[in-house]
Amino acid sequence: MQSTSTPCRGCAADIQGDFPFRSSGGTIVTNTTDATIADAAGATAAGITEAQAEAVELTRRLIRFDTRNNGDGTCNERPAAEWAAERLREVGIEPTLSESAPNRAILVADIPGADPSLPTLLIHGHLDTVPANPDDWSVDPLAGVVQPDEDGIECVWGRGAVDMKNMVAMSLAAIRSLVRRGVTPRRNVRFVLLPDEEAGGHLGSDWVAEHRPDIFANIGFVISETGGFSDYVDGRRVYYVQVGEKGVQWFRLDARGTQSHGSQINHDNAVVRVAKAATRIADYRWSADLNPVTRALLGGLDRIVNKRDGEVADGDLYSDGNVRKLIDAAGATKPWIASSLSNTFNVSSIDAGSTVNIVPAKASALVDGRALPGREDVVFGKLKELAGDGIDISPIHRSNGYLIDPNGELFTGITRVLRELDPDAVVLPFLSSGGTDSKAVVQLNPGAQSCGFIPLLVPQGFSYIAQFHGIDERVPVQALHFGEQALERFIATF
Repeated sequence: MQSTSTPCRGCAADIQGDFPFRSSGGTIVTNTTDATIADAAGATAAGITEAQAEAVELTRRLIRFDTRNNGDGTCNERPAAEWAAERLREVGIEPTLSESAPNRAILVADIPGADPSLPTLLIHGHLDTVPANPDDWSVDPLAGVVQPDEDGIECVWGRGAVDMKNMVAMSLAAIRSLVRRGVTPRRNVRFVLLPDEEAGGHLGSDWVAEHRPDIFANIGFVISETGGFSDYVDGRRVYYVQVGEKGVQWFRLDARGTQSHGSQINHDNAVVRVAKAATRIADYRWSADLNPVTRALLGGLDRIVNKRDGEVADGDLYSDGNVRKLIDAAGATKPWIASSLSNTFNVSSIDAGSTVNIVPAKASALVDGRALPGREDVVFGKLKELAGDGIDISPIHRSNGYLIDPNGELFTGITRVLRELDPDAVVLPFLSSGGTDSKAVVQLNPGAQSCGFIPLLVPQGFSYIAQFHGIDERVPVQALHFGEQALERFIATF
């Protein structure tokens, strides 16, 4: 069903005084001041706080800004950033806006804490999204509609609903609520919105690190994407919190052979040579790595699945059979869990650039390697071994990962908040196989602790993982309610 809503295209008129607050009764109040929002308190009648309802409306409104990033440098995050800045000004917070390039806006806002001697907490998010073709969607991807999915779960639909305008909206709602209630955070908080994450961050976090390192300076703790969501393992609700990111290593493989006519027998075929190397690389299976995060993750899953209490010997915990059993039990989160346990290779392209009746003199392949923190050199060494003789390897890109102590202050603080709101929760750490803007922050602040924490209590049966970059991307309304509450409590008390 196509939505008839008109997406905001980000003109100046659109971002002034255009923040609707929908009460539980379905009426809409057009907001121009914070006092107007405060008057729209009907949402609390159903047990939903004003700030929780606001998180839903902020998510919807942010989705209406067209910030689809095609990677060609033309994405325009400026109107969305200006609109977010105005929402902060409404409660007395004066943010600053700058640009890495025309229309590639960066928002910075500081919220003073009760004890400025404590290390600063950075909350950051990106305003751009991956592209979305409306022809592929059942709703307008830029409309921010609220409607049930096929299972009857009420959701906000649109590009960015989970990656990551939901986090931006929940953070805005939480900060606004704290200010309205006169609550001072325990420590200084810096809120930063960035452009260009979906195209690698070259005009976003990487640009800030190189040209405006002051924005990321003196940060002690960081929260952003991608963890914090819940899933179910054998009926138990589990929250997965990201405590690090794998490093990225991209390679080009080149093979040379003898060019010939396609009708002739050729035993020096460059295409075959590179294809065999690619097959060996793709077929290689890494074992689960022994480190504090994989031990905590697998140990937590083991207690649920195998009902074992106390410490489990490494040989039992890390056995191939047990690891496969635990991964399978993770359900919809299985791809993320499996990728977080070891180094990985993926062959992403094979190219010979030839016509069908020519055996080319050269052929190439691209390999995407993801390395556990501290295992970067191991990945390169294994790639050379698997590629074999006659293959030249050229590194294309390398960035190291990072890993924090899963028993450290930040993960412990996140666990405390989740368990206060959901006493039966199991909170487990994991390593992200993808990259986020947090890497740039950690590189400038080597001692900083960073977690992926977008707290969402997801209904059982809803596949949150499938929403990332997917068609009909959506986030459950009740998950946004929970997330705002969790972020508000965390910001105030951490």
